[in-house]
Amino acid sequence: MPKKNPKLVSAKRIQSEFNFLKMLAALGIAVLIIVVVVFLIADDPMKALGYFFLSPFDSVRHVGNIIENATPVLFTGIATCMLFAAGDVTLAGEGSVFLGGFLAAAVAVTLSVESKLLAVIAILVASIGGGLLSLIPVIAKKKFRCDSFVFSLLLNYVVLYIGVYVLNYFLHDYTYIAGVATSTFPAGAVLDPIIPKTSVNIGFILGLVLAVVAWFFMNRTRWGYDAQLIRSNESFAKYTGVNITKISLLVAFLGGCIAAMGGAVEILGKYPRYSWVTLPGYGWDGFMVATLAYYNPIFVPLAALFLGYIRTGAQILNLKTNIPLELISAIQAIMILMIASKALMNKRQQKRIEEQTRLRRQLETEGKEGQA
Repeated sequence: MPKKNPKLVSAKRIQSEFNFLKMLAALGIAVLIIVVVVFLIADDPMKALGYFFLSPFDSVRHVGNIIENATPVLFTGIATCMLFAAGDVTLAGEGSVFLGGFLAAAVAVTLSVESKLLAVIAILVASIGGGLLSLIPVIAKKKFRCDSFVFSLLLNYVVLYIGVYVLNYFLHDYTYIAGVATSTFPAGAVLDPIIPKTSVNIGFILGLVLAVVAWFFMNRTRWGYDAQLIRSNESFAKYTGVNITKISLLVAFLGGCIAAMGGAVEILGKYPRYSWVTLPGYGWDGFMVATLAYYNPIFVPLAALFLGYIRTGAQILNLKTNIPLELISAIQAIMILMIASKALMNKRQQKRIEEQTRLRRQLETEGKEGQA
């Protein structure tokens, strides 16, 4: 029988496989830490673990909680992958998700449209506004050499205070005495639930579609390849003729659009009226989810659902036992430290790449000898 040639695998494919394995390893270690901490703290560890791991699936409502917790970070996770695609480290996603919720609510309570077209218009306006906002840190970096990370952090608070001012003096419903909020959203602006007894809506499906579209954009289009080239070596990208400013602005705009869309979906699908007077924190959660997914949009839904799962389990655990909800925040931090560590499985990954390099050289040598 003729000898079969060993299968060659590219270094990029190996890196993608190991990134997935690293993500699974981090999730597994996080679960292990949860088990250990519960055994140390809980009065009845086995019962507490049952609450944490099994209760999120014991009813339709709890499964809905998982999806509800995952939906906003699904959008901001994908957005962070896009925002970081060209190497610009920016947290504009936090400001964009806030602005998206604010603009969607403003459109919903001011525009006189009675059909579901109102929700579509609100989400589109929110997306465009968030996209334009995300351009500002990139422009500041390219034009004035500002640090995009610090600039975006400060910009988020500027957006917050402007939004709160407008809410207080222009959109506030004074008949509502429980706090500062807009009037109730009209039926045409509300995203109706697709699972009974939950607030899960079409937004989650939209987020899944966007994950595929973002992956395709980053890995199968010229703009995505250019963005990856800029991120890996900006000087080389410039030398080969890539328009760095254009690509950076493009991915920033798309990332801001997705984050703002997440804010709009969250507000119109989960709340009867708009009342955000602080940053919601979904941009930071998106950064965590994107890090967990190694900035690959196709892995973001898995990471977002895992985060939604452990948060739902933690909420149930907190209600039924003496274990504090802050436990999960600590575990999330540990998980991110592990996933961000370049040493995790690094030796095995490097060994695999070296093996494939030697194999490729061996096959090339045998091919030349065969031709001779």
